[in-house]
Amino acid sequence: MKKITFNVIVNQLLILVLVLILYKKLTTIDYINVSFYIGGAYLFIGILVLILQSGFFDFFSSSFKKVFSRKHGQDEINTMRAPSEIITMKASFFFRSGLPIILIMLVALFIYSS
Repeated sequence: MKKITFNVIVNQLLILVLVLILYKKLTTIDYINVSFYIGGAYLFIGILVLILQSGFFDFFSSSFKKVFSRKHGQDEINTMRAPSEIITMKASFFFRSGLPIILIMLVALFIYSS
């Protein structure tokens, strides 16, 4: 719980600093815009890591390697690791970082719209 709280606080400070750097003022709509971009980037990277780890692209990458390689390089192709074996980071970090940002952004959007 401490890690998640620390992560949320650091991300919110990052968003506030970016709002002040980009817009030179702190308004609700500017905060909503920046937090949407950062939260969306976290979620996009998390989904991308999750898809790569699932092995979805393993077949495609091995097929492309076989088609576009030379005949004498077949041994190298067989020893190359699949994309699902290369990605070792956890997607849960990105989801735990992105979801609170998006939820806080939705609260700010609700406050802004009312």
